[in-house]
Formats: sequence, C-alpha cells, structure tokens
Amino acid sequence: MKFISLASLSIFALSAALPASAAPNDPVSKEKVLKYIQDNPAKLNPPCFWSGRTPMDSNPSKYYSASKEVLKFQGPPRKCHTIGDIVKEAGVDPDHDIADDEWPTLSKAFAETVSGQVYALLGKSVQTTSVWLTVEKPALLKNTKVTGTEIWEIQGDGSYEKISGGTKVGAEDEVELE
Repeated sequence: MKFISLASLSIFALSAALPASAAPNDPVSKEKVLKYIQDNPAKLNPPCFWSGRTPMDSNPSKYYSASKEVLKFQGPPRKCHTIGDIVKEAGVDPDHDIADDEWPTLSKAFAETVSGQVYALLGKSVQTTSVWLTVEKPALLKNTKVTGTEIWEIQGDGSYEKISGGTKVGAEDEVELE
C-alpha cells in the first residue's frame, strides 16, 4: 500500500477530461488552448479537478468514475471548470483535436494558472501514476495564487463527502491510494 498526504492531494487533482481514445495530434489546437489559458486566467476559475474511482456498494465489481461524476459535481453550488471545459471554451473539440499525449501539457498550464478556491473530486482509489498526481499536483502545489482547496470523495452509494475544505490541508492528513 502506498500513502500520500492530503496536502499533496488538496491542491491538486486534476485530472483533466482525458478522452478514452487517441485523437489526431493537432499542434495548432494545443497552442490555441494554451493561448486561451494564458490570455483568460479569470475565466478558468473556480477550477475543478478530478481523479480516481470508487467501487459501487451495490455491485463492487462496478465503479463510480470521477471522470463521469465530475459532470454532476461541477454544477451549483461550485460552478467550477475542468480542463475539458476550458478546451471547449477555447473553441477546440477535446475529443477530436487534442491527442492523448497533449493533455498533460494542457492540464499543467491550467493548474499553473488557476487561482483562488480549488475544488477536487476524488474516487476512493487513485492511481499513483495518474496525470493529476504526476503533473498537475506538483503544479498546483507551487501555485501561490491558490488560496484554498475543498476535497470531495465519491462514496460507494454515489454521493460525495467533503473530506477537507476551505484551506490548504496539512501533511499530517493522509489518504490511502492504490
């Protein structure tokens, strides 16, 4: 078992909306999104990151995926934006114009540019090799414009439980990851 502190998770998360299938590599689209992020920092906020999955109580062989649950989570009262939303706002089709290997670059730029309150939706299980943990988390930890983070965890019944909130979480708080 590996453990990671909630401090590492709190200002983190990301996990951008990574499409399941590879898209054609269109450097013009990637550059268009990077320029949008750079030119429109206020439109990125509040940011919403996600990662992981939680087994369903009713059928433990099935999961609630944060990539799908974030669509409900990001509505009121949070009204937060994922990197997938930002790609669309930049006028780029995330399913067809962004290649899988371009998402980490876009996600890092998003994490480096956001400010204020950050929201994160996590599954009970998060891979240690995930993009948010290896790319976005370090960027968010260095981002001095982030003032607080609310961490929400997907429960086995599909509900969300706030596990930390409002301020940056200390290293003494830990959560177990796969």
